[in-house]
Amino acid sequence: MNISFRQMRAFAAVARAGSFTAAGRQLHLTQSAVSMLVQQLEAELGVQLFDRGASVTLTEAGQKLLPLARRILDDMNQVVEGASDLRSLRSGVLRVVAPQMLACTWVCAVVGEFEAAHPDISLRITDATTDDVVGVVRRGEVELGVGPERATGDDVTRSFLMDVPIRMVCPAHHRLAQRRTVSWRELRDERWVLYSSEFNRYLEHMLQAHDASLSIQTATEVDYLTTALALVGVGTGLAAVPDYARRFAGNFGLRFVPLRGPELRRQFFIYQRRGMALSPAAEAFARMMRRHARAPARD
Repeated sequence: MNISFRQMRAFAAVARAGSFTAAGRQLHLTQSAVSMLVQQLEAELGVQLFDRGASVTLTEAGQKLLPLARRILDDMNQVVEGASDLRSLRSGVLRVVAPQMLACTWVCAVVGEFEAAHPDISLRITDATTDDVVGVVRRGEVELGVGPERATGDDVTRSFLMDVPIRMVCPAHHRLAQRRTVSWRELRDERWVLYSSEFNRYLEHMLQAHDASLSIQTATEVDYLTTALALVGVGTGLAAVPDYARRFAGNFGLRFVPLRGPELRRQFFIYQRRGMALSPAAEAFARMMRRHARAPARD
């Protein structure tokens, strides 16, 4: 059976107007076009819907089917209106995952602007460990992931967002706290607080490529960057941290000092499932993130 939306509309319009000609005017169709649509519907259903004489009246079958037709048309109109709301960002839910520290600093700034521009979109932010971001995207728990470079596999794709300077973080009373920059050579004998095994491998690789004598001595390993910052604040060790975490310097009594020899920057990406089209809300959020990424950095 091949019943079309146009046939249902023609049937309901004729029943309402009591005339093929009047229904045609309402639908902006000719009388013959409306008549043909109704005849096609009758052929598909195998019943006659109208008695055609001096006036057009519903048959018994037509009377029984009309409420069903109107309900179907109402449902279809709701589908169309719902799609329009999604396109115009008047409704919808957006799910995003980001590392905990990035989520409560840089991403929050984007969220604030997005919610002001699109107050009818519900936002759900998942804060995860840096190493879990791609997995959360892969499992379909979110539409978008934001985080540093990670292997994606075949089912997740990524696009470049920004690169972020890596800073040395130390307690405010540390001997290097007032330096404008500090070299990795000066940190050769320092102990470190690590918060990501992958990031540690990245640091070691970059340092070894620059100078084989450079390395990181681990003092403590944790899962979250906020915990690492707290431990640095009480003197457990130093940390190499993305620049966006500076917002928490005052909370933990820290100083963020630029590094040199080498100066390191970390690339950040937007992650999504391969082959899955983003919702209009996700596309708008991704555009807003890229605009923020291009904006000059502010303390």
